Amino acid sequence: MSWLIVAGLLGVALFLYSYLVYPLLLAVVAGLAQFRRDVAYAFGKAERRAEASFEWPQVAVVIAAYNEQKHIAERVQNLLSLDYPADRLAIYIGSDGSRDDTGRILQTFSDPRLNVFLFEQNRGKAYVLNDLVSRTGEAVVVFSDANTFFAPDALKQLMRPFADEAVGCVSGELHLTSAGGNNQDGLYWRVEQFLKFFESRIGGALGANGAIYAIRRRFWVPLRPDTICDDFCIAMNVSAAGGRIVYTPAARAEEEMPESIGDEYHRRIRIGIGNFQALVRSPEYLTRTSWGTRWSYVSHKVLRWLAPHLILLSLCASIALAVLAPVWWWWVAVQALGLGAAWAAYGLTGRGARLPSVLNVLGYLFALNWAFVVASWRYVSGSYSGSWRRTSR
Repeated sequence: MSWLIVAGLLGVALFLYSYLVYPLLLAVVAGLAQFRRDVAYAFGKAERRAEASFEWPQVAVVIAAYNEQKHIAERVQNLLSLDYPADRLAIYIGSDGSRDDTGRILQTFSDPRLNVFLFEQNRGKAYVLNDLVSRTGEAVVVFSDANTFFAPDALKQLMRPFADEAVGCVSGELHLTSAGGNNQDGLYWRVEQFLKFFESRIGGALGANGAIYAIRRRFWVPLRPDTICDDFCIAMNVSAAGGRIVYTPAARAEEEMPESIGDEYHRRIRIGIGNFQALVRSPEYLTRTSWGTRWSYVSHKVLRWLAPHLILLSLCASIALAVLAPVWWWWVAVQALGLGAAWAAYGLTGRGARLPSVLNVLGYLFALNWAFVVASWRYVSGSYSGSWRRTSR
């Protein structure tokens, strides 16, 4: 019976650790790490900042586009108007067998900074990124999406951390907006930004935001053709090779958020498959990275990917335990009520109901975790395609 008690409690405990305890513990550890750096600076008088002589590096912005006629013209104009030295910027956009007017629109631009590649066959995002990066020669490669828009100074802000030679990857901050332009990031998204900030403080930043991030060209590792979470793998490959990942919220980008939680759910299934793909294929993310990265990876990523499975295992063990010892039925009831409340919140938000932030987060967590269950099944069963398809995000 003892193992049933452990199983009945462990799943819930690990879930609470990942979502509640870890953020608080991370903030404490990050504060201590910052204090240690401040003490070292105070006694050693070491220089904190990069020298003022830092020169803007040669930058290649790489974008794979598929059926993006709605955004592509505005996106190109956005890149061409950035506050960055024109002679140090090159833009590489590949149309991945688009069936709409994406290619025709791209061909209307004549700016020498823009390099357009119209691929006839739809091969998938990883193929296109491999192809485009192989054509670059710039010191830094910036990755983004066709439906993302950079703030005017985003590229400069993204480059500043590269003044430190130890930095191999820099991730910016994505702001989600509604069609009306109002920021709808939500409590969950703000917590994620909080985690990114403090994980970066301890040298444990994980992956990058696919909408706005950059790597040193020398850290580039070609992707396997069926890679789904390309942004996560590209950044973590940098970490596994010894480069530091930095999160800089000053490098801002905007993107329209999905119109419904259902859109986010389907997007999360695709990302979830990619998460399990990376977990199985890339053990070096745990074996060849810093202590901060390993701790963050397990606490922030791996446990969350496995959280729904642990919760279901905990519920099944609790039911079995209650059958043997009826006193445990209260614990089954608590878990059932929690799952029921999350399911109800998800159903209400899916119907467009306006709920308090806490209930919105509860509904989002239900969608997120159920998506991980579906994603894990699809990954294990092999019932997915590695090809990349355009979604609302």
